[in-house]
Amino acid sequence: MQMMREHAYLKWTLAIALGLFACTHIRAPESPTLPPASQPEGFNQAALRDIDLDRLPVLPEITPTMREQLRAAYAVGKTKGRNPRVLTKMGDCMTDNPHFLAPLGDGSYVLGEHSSLERVIARFRGTPARQGSWDKDSFLTPSLAAGGGFNVASPLDPTWADPTWCQPEESPLTCELRVANPAFAIVMFGTNDVNTTPAASFDLYLRDIVSQALAAGVIPILSTFPPRPENPDKSKLLNQIVASIAHDYQVPLVNFARALQDLPNHGVDPQDSTHLTLPPHGRADIFTPESLPYGFNLRNLLTLQALDRVIAAVEEDES
Repeated sequence: MQMMREHAYLKWTLAIALGLFACTHIRAPESPTLPPASQPEGFNQAALRDIDLDRLPVLPEITPTMREQLRAAYAVGKTKGRNPRVLTKMGDCMTDNPHFLAPLGDGSYVLGEHSSLERVIARFRGTPARQGSWDKDSFLTPSLAAGGGFNVASPLDPTWADPTWCQPEESPLTCELRVANPAFAIVMFGTNDVNTTPAASFDLYLRDIVSQALAAGVIPILSTFPPRPENPDKSKLLNQIVASIAHDYQVPLVNFARALQDLPNHGVDPQDSTHLTLPPHGRADIFTPESLPYGFNLRNLLTLQALDRVIAAVEEDES
C-alpha cells in the first residue's frame, strides 16, 4: 500500500509539473483515464450562434428562477453540512495562481469605491478552508480542483488528484468538495481547452462539473475566459458553451471575456497571450481606478461582486 501511495504521489507530481509547462506553453494535459466524450444528447453547436456574448451582462443577474434554483442548492448544502463561509476554486493557471483571490487573505487590500465588498471578504477571510489542522482561509488555500495546465476534464479524472489529500480513485472535484466542504465554487475553464478539447467534450465535462456541484449542495459561479488570440473562433464557441450551461442550469455567470474587452491588450500579458496582467505595483488586491485596467485586479473585483450578489440571493429573508 505504501508503495502504491508513493507511486501515486510521483505520478501526481509529474502531472503537475507537466501541467505547469503546458499552461505556460499553451498545451493542455490529456486526461489519461477519462474516455473521450461522445456527442452529448441535445448538444447543438449551431444553436450556440444565437448567444451574443457582447450582450450578456458582465455580472450575473439573479432572476426569480435562478434565485429559486440557488436557494434550493443552498438548502441541499445545509443538509450536507456545507460551510457557508468557505468557497473553492476550479480552473487552470488563471485560477491556480497566487494573484487570484489569495492576496485578499492577508487583509491589506484596498477596496477604493467598492467598500461594500468588505462584507463578502469578511465572510470568507479567516475561516479555515480545509478540515483538520489546516488554518488558511478560502482566499489563501490552493484548490485541489485547480491546477496549471488543467483542462475541463482534469477535475473529473482521479489521475490528477493530489494523493496527499485525496483518497484512491477519488477525482480532484470530489476530493476538493470533501476536504474543503465549501458552499460556493468559482469555476473557469477554457484557456487550455481551446486548442485541444472538442466542443462537445467541453460541453459534456463542464456540465458534469456543474451537476456534481449542485447535487453536492455547492453553488457554482461560472465564468467566461479570455479569448485566445491564436484561435478566436474556438474561444468564442467555448465561451458560448459556458453561457449556455449557466442558462440551462440557472447558475450565475461572470462574463469575464466581455469585461476584458476595453482593457489594454484585453487584460492579458502580451508576452505569452495566456496569463492575466498586473499593475506596475504588482498587487491584485487594489481596486482603485488606476489598478482596475489590469486582468487579475478586474477578475478579483468581479468575483467578489458576483459572490456578493449570490449570497444576498440565497440568504435573503433568512432569520
